[in-house]
Amino acid sequence: MFYLKLAFQNIRKSFSNFSPFLLATTSMFAITLILSNLAFSKSLDQLRGADAVRTLMKFGLAIIVLFSVIIVSYSHRFLLKQRTREFGLYNILGLNKRNIATISFWELLMTFVMTLVAGTILGLIFSEFLFLIFVHLIGGNYFNLTVSIPAVLLTILVFAAIFALLMFFAMVTIKRNSAISLLKDNTRSEREPRGRLIMSILSILMLAVAYYLALSVQGPIEALLKFFIAVVLVIIGTYLLYIGVTIFVLKRQKANKSYYYKPEHFITTSSMLYRMKTNAVGLANITILVTMTFVTLATSVALYVGVQKVVAEQFPKNTNISISGKNIDENKAALNTFIQENDVDTSKAAPYSSFTVMTNFSVNADKQAALPANSPKLNDYAALRFVTRDDMVKLGNDLPELASNQAILYKAFGDKDVKSVDWFGEKLEIVKEVPSLKNLPKFPGVFDVFVFVVSDEQELTKLNDLNNQEEIKKNTGAVDFSTQISTEWLVNLSAKEREVLSKKAPNDVNQPNRVIVATEKESKEGIMEFTGGFLFIGFMLGITFILGAALIIYYKQISEGAEDKRSYRILQEVGLTKKEVKKSIDSQVMVVFFMPIIVSIIHFAAAFVMISKLINIFGITDIGMIATVSGITILVISIIYYLIYRKTSKIYYRIVER
Repeated sequence: MFYLKLAFQNIRKSFSNFSPFLLATTSMFAITLILSNLAFSKSLDQLRGADAVRTLMKFGLAIIVLFSVIIVSYSHRFLLKQRTREFGLYNILGLNKRNIATISFWELLMTFVMTLVAGTILGLIFSEFLFLIFVHLIGGNYFNLTVSIPAVLLTILVFAAIFALLMFFAMVTIKRNSAISLLKDNTRSEREPRGRLIMSILSILMLAVAYYLALSVQGPIEALLKFFIAVVLVIIGTYLLYIGVTIFVLKRQKANKSYYYKPEHFITTSSMLYRMKTNAVGLANITILVTMTFVTLATSVALYVGVQKVVAEQFPKNTNISISGKNIDENKAALNTFIQENDVDTSKAAPYSSFTVMTNFSVNADKQAALPANSPKLNDYAALRFVTRDDMVKLGNDLPELASNQAILYKAFGDKDVKSVDWFGEKLEIVKEVPSLKNLPKFPGVFDVFVFVVSDEQELTKLNDLNNQEEIKKNTGAVDFSTQISTEWLVNLSAKEREVLSKKAPNDVNQPNRVIVATEKESKEGIMEFTGGFLFIGFMLGITFILGAALIIYYKQISEGAEDKRSYRILQEVGLTKKEVKKSIDSQVMVVFFMPIIVSIIHFAAAFVMISKLINIFGITDIGMIATVSGITILVISIIYYLIYRKTSKIYYRIVER
């Protein structure tokens, strides 16, 4: 009971030390509970695409739990550093290390209980609020969130494990240090570090390789394969940048006597140089968290905004009625029967036929392509779509007449310079390139997409047959890899007509010559389920990363203020004016403030090409939109970062100034 009372008094009297730790634990507990409650709540089953949404939520939950461990551990490490002098005093007054560990145990247990109570209340309140936002994002209409008891228990279990880990670290710290070392630990300064030339070179090399990987990617799949390699290199390179390059630069500044022997430069350079090891890790952490915030929010917002345009491009009319088979005339007959049976008005619409082949498509120096292709390069993989000139004219395009061995090229996505194609022995000469094809639904693809307009349906059928003959040669198994020709009607229907028609379309996916009715509304709802969930997860992760950066900035300001206080006091006593002290403080604070945000922006700028290629996976190719969203995201996060730093800088000034 004595230790329990002592622990309670310690928290009450030193609440200024405990409050940042409680803020970190309560915030992360609440965020974890929110995602956990949404992921495991039965209310999610009332929404369309519940399985996909739940998978996204669980993925986000795993990331949040990982960062909860990192942020809470970082906060506790700072708290321990503030408390080591107190532990050393207990030891001198007669308490042994077991007694001190017992006090620490009760302190952590009480903070865990406070975290549990406050975090549960906040988590459940904000779960309901954020569920409403989430349902709005995915276009749902069910707004009643039920509390998931397993989610609450899971969150409590996770944080119980985290606090057990913190208790272990506290016991190790108490056991390994003597009373004298504990008394001196929180005022212990770093020795002046060495120049670290090797670390500086490694940092530059790693960042250069990461930037090269990001800037040189040419396709979405290549970007996906190289993304994690680039991320690891950037993280390691960033730590080495601050630990190695910054110290190397500070050493050069110190060696420059004309620069170093000025009051504001002397104080700033000396102060940062002697504590740069700890300072560097903190700055690297902030840089990485801010960069992750940029990437997460910019990607999720661009995806959410961009897919709506993608859906609109797939539906020139609000309804697509299609059928696939090997014979165009049979396709048309089946479609006409379905349309007549359901009284669909197609007076203002016309059918078009097409087939699409996914293959390697390499172009030689003479601007010639040949199939079958021998190129093993992933970036040469493309979707080749074939349509007829007659159909495209009926869709509103003005195109010249074509002979049987001629084609018009439309580069829907990609930029290969092609003059002729050897299509399994049939030569096609590209007589013209067009910038667009009106009313042709956009083909959603991960790879480059090239549309070839050929003369007529006879030529279209012949080219498809040549491709299928090649597939039969390559594949002798039971699986049929032959390509079918799709015939499609694009029509505008009322909401009631669309609903009735969708119900009348056959549901059996294995049924031959099955009529498919796709509507813009249903497609948008389906894709918004995914992108809305993605945006929500991105928003939650962004909050977590910003919170982590804010806490690290706060701890840096307090720890640096405590370490600088005595130094600035001595400088004032030997003649430095208050104005000069303020100027020196401003210089150091501005350097430390601008460095992480500038490095983060550079990292994101270098990664922009790779990020845009990753977004291309979802069919979003509007680089201007992605750049605009990225710029707005950087601006908003930079303003938030600046406000956080302005607020926390006041703490530093209050500690340092007399």
